[in-house]
Amino acid sequence: MQTIIVPVDFSPASRNAAVFAAELARLFNSRLLLFHAYMLPTPVSEVPYVMVTADEMQRENEAMLKKEADTLFATYSVPVESVVRIGIASDEIKELSKEAAGDLIVMGMKGAGGLDKIIGSTTTNVIRKVKTPVLIIPHDAGYKPIGHITYASDFSYKTDISLFSPLLKIAKTLGAVIHVLHVQKNVVKIEEVSGRTNTEKALQGYNYELVNVTNQSVTQGINDYLQQQESQLLVMVAHTHTFFERIFSKSRTTAMAYESKIPLLVLQDKA
Repeated sequence: MQTIIVPVDFSPASRNAAVFAAELARLFNSRLLLFHAYMLPTPVSEVPYVMVTADEMQRENEAMLKKEADTLFATYSVPVESVVRIGIASDEIKELSKEAAGDLIVMGMKGAGGLDKIIGSTTTNVIRKVKTPVLIIPHDAGYKPIGHITYASDFSYKTDISLFSPLLKIAKTLGAVIHVLHVQKNVVKIEEVSGRTNTEKALQGYNYELVNVTNQSVTQGINDYLQQQESQLLVMVAHTHTFFERIFSKSRTTAMAYESKIPLLVLQDKA
């Protein structure tokens, strides 16, 4: 894990995420790349006022972001760089993740209740647009040593084993146990058996356990399990129109039972 990208909007949530990212960078000997995107203000009235130029905003944001970078470097002694660009945040983050060959994007979580409300529109859009793993940090979750990881899956898909690389690197480096959680409603389907076999193959040689729970609500099943089993990291896979999308779709926002209290690592399985 060489490069960790940290989008920063100077909010408490993003600063908390940056601190978490710095802790990981120290453990993995990674460099931090702080990133901020901004838009030029748009006049909303006919009252004349002095417009701020793009150059002025660029310099101001660069100075603010450099201050954040200097603080992290002084505290954690990890390489920290900073980049400021004008544009839509999620689009710019997508491009930067390609240019910088980012291994992980770490972002802050602002609220609770359904994906868009839990995470905020920028983080939601980033998850849906990028192919880089995204680690979402709740605004009130400070860094804790990761000893237990819960990987939630419905085993309804086949995936490339390389998808699990970020999860396995974290587990190996930190010596963490992986709890593979399968929430089933009733009868196990054939594709779930295949998906389970594929997962076991990927985790061979690592410290893991398979856990099956029955619940008519997948989100409630995850929530109940996390209340019983100590875990410092929840992991899910983002597939187009599958498990992750079903749980965190707008149509299920009001029925959302799971409210993340721990960091959520989203692995990307997209063509």
